[in-house]
Amino acid sequence: MDQTFKEILASFKKNGMRITVQRKRLLALILKSPGMSPKELFYSAHKADSSIGRATVYRMVNSLQELGYIRRQYITIEPSQTMQHFG
Repeated sequence: MDQTFKEILASFKKNGMRITVQRKRLLALILKSPGMSPKELFYSAHKADSSIGRATVYRMVNSLQELGYIRRQYITIEPSQTMQHFG
C-alpha cells in the first residue's frame, strides 16, 4: 500500500494536481478499503475528518479515474420474468 500511495501522489504532482491533507486521507482510505462506493467513502472520511466534503470525495474519485488508478463500475438491473408482465 505504501508504494502505491507514493506512486499515486507522485502522479498527482506530475499532473499538476494539488496534494492536500484531505486527499492524502482519502487516498489512504481508498487503498485500505478498496471497493467502497463514493458515498461510503464520503461517510467514512467525513466521520474521521469533518473538513472532507462530498465534492472533495467526488473530485478525488474523478482524478483517480482520469489517471487510470480506478474505474467506474455500472450495475445493470434486469427485470425478472414476473416484472415483464407489468411492462
